[in-house]
Amino acid sequence: MATTPSPVGARPGSSVPPGEPYCGNCGYQLTGLTDSARCPECGKPLVEVLARNAMPGMRRATRIKSEATVFGWPLYHIAIGPRPEAGEMRGVAKGVVAIGDVAIGGIAMGGMSIGIISFGGFALGVCTLGGWSVGVLTALGGGAIGGIAMGGGAVGVLATGGGAAGYVAQGGGALGVYARGGGPFGTHVIGGGRNDPAAVEMFKTLEPIMGTTTPAGVPNIAYAAVPILAIDVLVAFVIGLVVMVGRRRPGENPYAAGGTGYGQGGGRP
Repeated sequence: MATTPSPVGARPGSSVPPGEPYCGNCGYQLTGLTDSARCPECGKPLVEVLARNAMPGMRRATRIKSEATVFGWPLYHIAIGPRPEAGEMRGVAKGVVAIGDVAIGGIAMGGMSIGIISFGGFALGVCTLGGWSVGVLTALGGGAIGGIAMGGGAVGVLATGGGAAGYVAQGGGALGVYARGGGPFGTHVIGGGRNDPAAVEMFKTLEPIMGTTTPAGVPNIAYAAVPILAIDVLVAFVIGLVVMVGRRRPGENPYAAGGTGYGQGGGRP
């Protein structure tokens, strides 16, 4: 078992090789320790002090949290990158505005995001935009499921996509009670040589949401997505504004500039 405490006055763990465990309190290297639940040097419980240094090439971590809160949630929280010394393999952000590897909040943006308004590789919420998007009200993405769904593949009450299924559906292939597109299937359809009057009336009523059709009869998905994209741009602007205003507060983010960026980022951890 290695027995290499940090030199007096050094940052705990500074002499420990990357990836190896150490005591976050005194810096004692814990490699090989299997018969104790406490640090042999300072006696602290390992569950409280076990830490690891970053491996070479590992991206730097950012942790920024607003001191201001709303119903107990920070106004904004940014958590990006792993902090092995804190046992965090990914950044988990929780706040009114949350940005992180995993983001949970009112407005959430991350690899995986859950929020009222959510952006991410996988986005879950009320209004969502992502590679995979699931939204109670609106969903826009490569794959989208929601009340109003738009994407390469879309499933919803109102669905628009390359392939779409819903009560009202439009797309290259569309399945619904009301359907229009290159290959529509449903009770009332537009396309494939059919032009049902009930379908014409329904799509005329929903034109502000689902858009118009091209001369070929294929739904203009880009036009239909404009309202949702406009909302997304507005929300992204609000996110930037909230973070900018929050970071201007004196003394709130002492590590925002010139800090290590690894395991620190300003504000509270």
